[in-house]
Amino acid sequence: MMHVHPHDALADPLPLGTHYIQVQLQVGIPEVGAAAGRLLFLETTLYAPQGTTGGRAPLASASVSVPFNPTGEIRLPVLLFLVTNAQVQALEKQRTGDLRLELQVNAVLPQAAGGFPGAAQVTEYITIAESRWRQQLAGLGRTLGAEMLIAFPDDDEMRLAVANFLREAQRQLGGNEIDAAMLQVRKALETVKNTGSWPRPSGKKDKGDITADERRALIRAAVEDQASGAMHVDPGTKDYTYSRTEVEALIAITAALLNALP
Repeated sequence: MMHVHPHDALADPLPLGTHYIQVQLQVGIPEVGAAAGRLLFLETTLYAPQGTTGGRAPLASASVSVPFNPTGEIRLPVLLFLVTNAQVQALEKQRTGDLRLELQVNAVLPQAAGGFPGAAQVTEYITIAESRWRQQLAGLGRTLGAEMLIAFPDDDEMRLAVANFLREAQRQLGGNEIDAAMLQVRKALETVKNTGSWPRPSGKKDKGDITADERRALIRAAVEDQASGAMHVDPGTKDYTYSRTEVEALIAITAALLNALP
């Protein structure tokens, strides 16, 4: 016997841009005797149905070991399914009304004596009310954001260097090292500057005469100035305290500038 309770369906964010869907199972253990052992192992996969075609896309997998009494009882294991920002956004994009998910469960008795019958695969159907799902999304706040892929060839040392700086910035941000993360963003911006791809406007050009590349150079310089406060040496920034949201924004802007390089 098995029932699904998707309480706190979409929970608080985890580091590295992931969230988790929390699902509680209600597992009824019948009287099975000593031959079954005293441990039930559940292998589960969470799926999102695909429209009206009958297909489904896997979201995440989770496993849990459930100790039990051979004389029968009810157990309530909790499963955590890690999902990315992109997956959450895809769920929201395809949702019409309530959110519907499917949970596939395989149950194994690893301590069972030879010849003990196994369990058939079970699929449970989960429905999360639209109002509850939207409340969960609102609770994620600004941690739910778009993910950006940076395309570059493996042999391009400059782009690899910038990407590594941004990756390190994200890692330090995960440890709440805000200034250290911003310093990595500053290094990334300086590396972009050193390519010389975007020349700064010379002299005092009229705004309408500034070329597209010169405007990109001005954007890069402005973002670098904003990141310079991490060193606390400028009179205007020596007492400034960055927020996590600002560092995340500058990481995204720098990634976008990298994509715009010729």
